[in-house]
Amino acid sequence: MELLAIVGIVALTSAGACLAGARVLALQRSALGAALGEALECVGLAVVFLLVNLAVGMASILGFRALTGRFVSIYWLNDVSLAALSCLQALVFHCWRRTMR
Repeated sequence: MELLAIVGIVALTSAGACLAGARVLALQRSALGAALGEALECVGLAVVFLLVNLAVGMASILGFRALTGRFVSIYWLNDVSLAALSCLQALVFHCWRRTMR
Protein backbone atom coordinates (compact mmCIF):
# COMPACT_ATOMS: atom_id res chain seq x y z
CA MET A 1 0.00 0.00 0.00
CA GLU A 2 2.88 2.36 0.81
CA LEU A 3 4.44 1.75 -2.59
CA LEU A 4 1.16 2.62 -4.28
CA ALA A 5 0.98 5.89 -2.33
CA ILE A 6 4.55 6.81 -3.31
CA VAL A 7 3.91 6.00 -6.96
CA GLY A 8 0.72 8.07 -6.84
CA ILE A 9 2.53 11.06 -5.33
CA VAL A 10 5.30 10.85 -7.93
CA ALA A 11 2.72 10.55 -10.72
CA LEU A 12 0.86 13.63 -9.46
CA THR A 13 3.99 15.76 -9.16
CA SER A 14 5.20 14.56 -12.58
CA ALA A 15 1.87 15.51 -14.16
CA GLY A 16 2.02 18.88 -12.40
CA ALA A 17 5.56 19.47 -13.65
CA CYS A 18 4.50 18.54 -17.17
CA LEU A 19 1.61 21.00 -17.08
CA ALA A 20 3.73 23.75 -15.53
CA GLY A 21 6.51 23.17 -18.04
CA ALA A 22 4.13 23.29 -21.00
CA ARG A 23 2.00 26.22 -19.85
CA VAL A 24 4.18 28.40 -17.66
CA LEU A 25 7.62 27.79 -19.16
CA ALA A 26 6.35 27.15 -22.72
CA LEU A 27 8.38 23.94 -23.05
CA GLN A 28 7.60 21.70 -26.01
CA ARG A 29 5.92 18.43 -25.11
CA SER A 30 7.63 16.76 -28.05
CA ALA A 31 11.00 17.31 -26.33
CA LEU A 32 9.90 15.32 -23.27
CA GLY A 33 11.13 12.02 -24.74
CA ALA A 34 14.60 13.44 -25.35
CA ALA A 35 14.63 14.85 -21.81
CA LEU A 36 13.71 11.43 -20.43
CA GLY A 37 16.54 9.84 -22.39
CA GLU A 38 18.98 12.40 -21.03
CA ALA A 39 17.71 11.81 -17.49
CA LEU A 40 18.25 8.07 -17.89
CA GLU A 41 21.76 8.82 -19.12
CA CYS A 42 22.38 10.78 -15.91
CA VAL A 43 21.06 7.89 -13.81
CA GLY A 44 23.39 5.51 -15.62
CA LEU A 45 26.33 7.83 -15.00
CA ALA A 46 25.37 8.04 -11.32
CA VAL A 47 25.43 4.24 -11.06
CA VAL A 48 28.85 4.12 -12.74
CA PHE A 49 30.23 6.81 -10.41
CA LEU A 50 28.77 5.01 -7.37
CA LEU A 51 30.36 1.70 -8.39
CA VAL A 52 33.74 3.35 -9.02
CA ASN A 53 33.55 5.25 -5.72
CA LEU A 54 32.75 2.01 -3.88
CA ALA A 55 35.59 0.16 -5.62
CA VAL A 56 38.11 2.90 -4.83
CA GLY A 57 36.86 3.09 -1.24
CA MET A 58 37.11 -0.66 -0.74
CA ALA A 59 40.59 -0.77 -2.29
CA SER A 60 41.71 2.10 -0.07
CA ILE A 61 40.37 0.46 3.08
CA LEU A 62 41.86 -2.93 2.22
CA GLY A 63 45.18 -1.27 1.34
CA PHE A 64 45.16 0.61 4.64
CA ARG A 65 44.48 -2.63 6.48
CA ALA A 66 47.33 -4.39 4.69
CA LEU A 67 49.84 -1.58 5.21
CA THR A 68 49.09 -0.72 8.83
CA GLY A 69 47.66 -3.94 10.25
CA ARG A 70 44.83 -1.90 11.77
CA PHE A 71 41.22 -2.78 11.23
CA VAL A 72 39.04 -0.30 9.37
CA SER A 73 35.49 -1.34 8.61
CA ILE A 74 34.25 -1.43 5.03
CA TYR A 75 30.88 -0.45 6.47
CA TRP A 76 32.14 3.14 6.45
CA LEU A 77 31.19 3.08 2.77
CA ASN A 78 27.57 2.27 3.69
CA ASP A 79 26.50 5.91 3.79
CA VAL A 80 23.80 7.66 1.80
CA SER A 81 26.13 10.64 1.30
CA LEU A 82 28.27 8.50 -1.03
CA ALA A 83 25.24 7.90 -3.26
CA ALA A 84 24.27 11.59 -3.14
CA LEU A 85 27.79 12.71 -4.01
CA SER A 86 27.94 10.14 -6.81
CA CYS A 87 24.74 11.66 -8.23
CA LEU A 88 26.32 15.11 -8.02
CA GLN A 89 29.44 13.84 -9.80
CA ALA A 90 27.28 12.37 -12.55
CA LEU A 91 25.28 15.57 -12.96
CA VAL A 92 28.42 17.71 -13.23
CA PHE A 93 30.03 15.26 -15.66
CA HIS A 94 26.87 15.15 -17.78
CA CYS A 95 26.60 18.94 -17.89
CA TRP A 96 30.30 19.16 -18.76
CA ARG A 97 29.80 16.71 -21.66
CA ARG A 98 26.82 18.76 -22.89
CA THR A 99 29.05 21.82 -23.30
CA MET A 100 31.01 19.89 -25.94
CA ARG A 101 27.96 19.40 -28.20
